[in-house]
Amino acid sequence: MGDDNSVRIGIVGAGNRGENHALRYDRIPGAEIVAVADVDTTKARALAEVYDAESYPDHGSMLEATDLDAVNLCVHAPLHAPIGIDALEAGTDVFCEKPMADSYAAARRLYETAERTGQRLAVQNQLLYTVETRAAKAVAEAGGLGDVYHGIAAKSRGWAFGPENEDVAMGARRRGVPHVDGYGSPAFVREETAGGGAVYDLGSYTVGQMLYLMDSPTVERVRGQTFRTTPDRARAAADDGYRRRVEESGYDVEDVGVGFVTFEDGTVLSIRASWSRYLDEEGSAVVGTEGGVRLDPFEYFSTVGDVEMRASADLSEYLFRQQYLDGERGELAYKSGLAADPLYHWVESLAGRADPLPTAELGLETMLVMDGIYRSAALGREVGREEIVAESSGVESDGGSNSE
Repeated sequence: MGDDNSVRIGIVGAGNRGENHALRYDRIPGAEIVAVADVDTTKARALAEVYDAESYPDHGSMLEATDLDAVNLCVHAPLHAPIGIDALEAGTDVFCEKPMADSYAAARRLYETAERTGQRLAVQNQLLYTVETRAAKAVAEAGGLGDVYHGIAAKSRGWAFGPENEDVAMGARRRGVPHVDGYGSPAFVREETAGGGAVYDLGSYTVGQMLYLMDSPTVERVRGQTFRTTPDRARAAADDGYRRRVEESGYDVEDVGVGFVTFEDGTVLSIRASWSRYLDEEGSAVVGTEGGVRLDPFEYFSTVGDVEMRASADLSEYLFRQQYLDGERGELAYKSGLAADPLYHWVESLAGRADPLPTAELGLETMLVMDGIYRSAALGREVGREEIVAESSGVESDGGSNSE
């Protein structure tokens, strides 16, 4: 830690995500950006200058030259494990953008390195910190759901961290393909740089959220299927620019993924992740023997005195009370709009002011689920946990840009 108890952070990747994370760290009391690394040295230098930090041409030189408390990975998924492992081995804690890696095998190596070195590892999932998730967890822990047996990872209210802090729907979109529909770079829709499509991009959020609300059950088997509908949609479109963006992007990932997970305790999880689908989706939900919660919009279902109940909740009042009960830091987070930002909670845990959520464990099991969907789709049958683990190749990519 810095002399003033600040958390000294090095950002790897000076692209869109790096700029976004730097902007958010700049708002968080106790966070200090001291270094930026990127193979694109012009980008690294430009971002570093904004925050009076040092720039480096790669993560290795940054780790060697800089006294860091934590490294923040804002690079493409195939680089998460190799760079994260280097940072953990160098004695720094690591915050990793989602997905945790480009395969379950790579994610497991990253996780096991953190366990071995004793360094802290966190994986980005903004849905874990929304007021809807917090309220659903409170209802479950109070016994309002009874014994949970079914989760639905479909769509939940998220938070787009940036100057406008706009609400966004995570998990299912009718028309929202990265780059093709007007936001993000072509790297999002190429397997070489993204690792996967909608399943990795959106499932990382909603599957992890459901695992958390279902009390982290262990995956037993997975059945899944993926679909690539955007190229056909583009060919039929009247918009020449739309067709051109698909053709020039190198589009080779799925835009729709569905899955069904059975856990060792008998509970189940339904999954729908889409960038482009001709259907409005129901909200994500968790259901038990005494009640159920839908997250978007937030509703509670139960039976009281033989009356079937469908109740809404005052989440604004709930969040206000919870943040003030958390004390001075919670009050600060509430007033400044930081309450739902994973980076705020990461800094608080590094400073010893809060107990972290198990995002690395949730991220690793989420990777197993998503890899299970891909493997099941390729094989045309259900796959078991042992098969997913055993057949994960363990081969990592060491190519590509450091920018994302």
